[in-house]
Amino acid sequence: MQNALSALVIHDIKNALALLEIELEQLNHHEGVPVEGQRAYRRCIELKVRLMGFLTLYKHDQSGLKPMIQEIDPLEFLEDLVEASQSVQMGKNHQGHPISVEVDLKKIKQKAAGFFDENLVELALESALNNAVRYAHREVRVWFEQEGNALTFKVFDDGTGFATEPVRRSSSSTGLGLALCEAVASAHGDGKISIESLPGEGTLFAMTLHRAG
Repeated sequence: MQNALSALVIHDIKNALALLEIELEQLNHHEGVPVEGQRAYRRCIELKVRLMGFLTLYKHDQSGLKPMIQEIDPLEFLEDLVEASQSVQMGKNHQGHPISVEVDLKKIKQKAAGFFDENLVELALESALNNAVRYAHREVRVWFEQEGNALTFKVFDDGTGFATEPVRRSSSSTGLGLALCEAVASAHGDGKISIESLPGEGTLFAMTLHRAG
């Protein structure tokens, strides 16, 4: 009974959040939308990302993530991710300034073949993109690197960095996002995540996936 009730509550919240997202998206298509309306839309997107992340982590805690591994072109995957990402489409940081998000082709040195669960990795990188766009000053760049059986996706933002933005480490949304990324990475051959941040120079998030065998 408790599990059934929890499922009904979560389903109801998801539906309500979806309706709110549609209404705010329509509002933001009008000219002269106040900053408060833009922020409300971004907040709604962030809440949806957090809810999906929470559900994935709950599944991971209950029974472990069982990725559906497929062969995927990492470049096409990133291009589709950036094009479809709602965080990217919003295109503004938490202060309302426009942010450019691009796949950095200069850093992709070779054609690669990826073997991973597209849905899980998309969910994890969407969370990373959401955080990067939120704290960037002007731009976010994404790319991948491959070495042997390891495929690493990277997300860089030109924000201030941890030293002057402690909220990036302590906020519940960031903590949930990192936990989600860690769960997804560990489900792919004991992969891992890392974060490098230099004050005034930006932050680099990396998620490495290992192909078994």
